[in-house]
Amino acid sequence: MTGHSVTHRFIQLLRRATQCFTVGVLAALSFFSLYAHYYAARATEDIQLMTGFKAKVLLFLDKMISPMNDPMGFLDGFKGTLWSMRFAGIDLSDPLAAVELIATTKTFYLPFLASIIIPVLGTLVLGRIFCSWVCPAQVFFEMVCKLRTLLKFAEINPARISFSLNNKYLVLAVGLTAAAIVSQPLFALFYPPALLSRLMHAWIFGTAFAGMIFLMLVLAAIELFISPRWWCRTICPGGALYALIGWPRLLRVKLNDKRCTWCGTCEPVCDPGINPASDSCGLECTNCGECVKACPEKALYFSIGLPSLKEPLHSKKHVSSRAALVFVIISAALHLFPPVVSSHHILGLPHYSYKENYPQAPTLEYPATSGPYDILLTSYPGKPVPGETASFSFYVKNRETGDPYDQPITVQVLQTFTFGESKVIVKPTVSEPFEQPHKLSLTFPEDGEYVVELTMEVEGKPEIIPFMLTAGEPSAVTSVLIAVGVFLLVFIIAIRAIKIKRDRRLKGATT
Repeated sequence: MTGHSVTHRFIQLLRRATQCFTVGVLAALSFFSLYAHYYAARATEDIQLMTGFKAKVLLFLDKMISPMNDPMGFLDGFKGTLWSMRFAGIDLSDPLAAVELIATTKTFYLPFLASIIIPVLGTLVLGRIFCSWVCPAQVFFEMVCKLRTLLKFAEINPARISFSLNNKYLVLAVGLTAAAIVSQPLFALFYPPALLSRLMHAWIFGTAFAGMIFLMLVLAAIELFISPRWWCRTICPGGALYALIGWPRLLRVKLNDKRCTWCGTCEPVCDPGINPASDSCGLECTNCGECVKACPEKALYFSIGLPSLKEPLHSKKHVSSRAALVFVIISAALHLFPPVVSSHHILGLPHYSYKENYPQAPTLEYPATSGPYDILLTSYPGKPVPGETASFSFYVKNRETGDPYDQPITVQVLQTFTFGESKVIVKPTVSEPFEQPHKLSLTFPEDGEYVVELTMEVEGKPEIIPFMLTAGEPSAVTSVLIAVGVFLLVFIIAIRAIKIKRDRRLKGATT
């Protein structure tokens, strides 16, 4: 094994370690947030609550953090998701979150913009390393694509439809325009890095996450059966933004023309789906280094420097045209549509959290917005127990005037299922305002995932605001049945594949 091979194998090992570290950070941030609520409520002292794997992690954190001089100050420095987090006291946000915030609110919120300085500077220097070195969705989709090999073994030839790499720039522009029109953040609802971050948080906190899993499975099915690396290559708006920011990057893969034999070995291993021998200096390269490791002639190498003036003119035209497309569409949207703000973004926090009410058990706080109103659902206990009454309060006020909402609201509760229609648990119930909050008592019949739907009149029209909750400890029976079904399906496909291959071998032997 040559020194070149050893070096680049180590680089790939380091890349995988960085991806694993990112997943570990997401889990740690969620556990830190959960522990903060338990610590504030002294719930770690309740032996009945401290059971199971999560309890062991919380007890471990308690031994490490509680002796500190300022435990809550330490915990406040670690919270959030990949969309927006606070790590070691430093606020960090995805540049896509910042751009969408500008489109949604039509304003520049400086503290939030300051949180993207490090990611932007990192991209300007190192290129799209978020996509290849950090993003957990990249790892997920890469693993899904590995399953295509099993399909081929099973004599199932999945489709390999190619889509234009330019599509993601159009998705970025159209998505930001839509956010500007409806004054609501949209990317966070389906952007896989943010989705997987929230999924980790929801699993650790024990809140509803069936919808997020379903969406990820849909994306995985497209990658598996229709188009490999479909999301990252052709749809991802975050990848498009990182590509535009990282075009003038200092670190880039370059080609030694004298060494290259145009053997094409580098092309199949390229995650972005380009030909590294001709396009590694353009927008799409993520500096993953796979092509450098795979090149048998050592013709590809990492280099530090600004884009070459000798770069092909058509490549520069692609950069300017894509950037101009995004800029023109967003600028038009910001000027044509009034600055109506009906969205929200909490820096460093997911869209729900547990309120630290000492000395009682954690209470769930669930914020939302609709038109000019800020809405806050609080639930005690934070995680309702089936068969026991849970108290809910809805605080609704006009953010412009500060006046409470003094009209009746209607509340109904639905039980949701991974498959099938939702079941009405509590029929629509009218709640009159009680002083400032609207109060309601509910009893959940069984463990499961629920949606509390609040209906109120907003600007002369009825508006439905859903709040997703988990009661008790939902059973894993459905998941087990699905897993068994998948196993049987795989088993049948494997048997079929073996039979086809045996028949083919016997037929070849007789002829």
